[in-house]
Amino acid sequence: MFDLELAYLRSRVKRIVNFANKADAQAKASKKELSVFLQENAKELKEEFQQAIKNRLEAEFGPSEWNTFRLAMNEGESDMVKRYGGVLPEECLKKGEDVPA
Repeated sequence: MFDLELAYLRSRVKRIVNFANKADAQAKASKKELSVFLQENAKELKEEFQQAIKNRLEAEFGPSEWNTFRLAMNEGESDMVKRYGGVLPEECLKKGEDVPA
């Protein structure tokens, strides 16, 4: 279990560091102080940050081979088939009246 916790933490830290580096580079490119750049772009940066802190695994930090964990659901995935690891067929994931009972 600790293996998975660490993988999720490392994934999140990687995304946050990438977010911070990108914001810093954009501030430098705009030739503005970082604090000014952050205030002027707060709405967009907040949305990007919310995406960065989502609870999802990056491929490089997945569970080790000896771990018996198998991802059943990835809430960070927007594609419904991928969200459930391809286990559920697309027709089972459709919403609406056209789905047979």
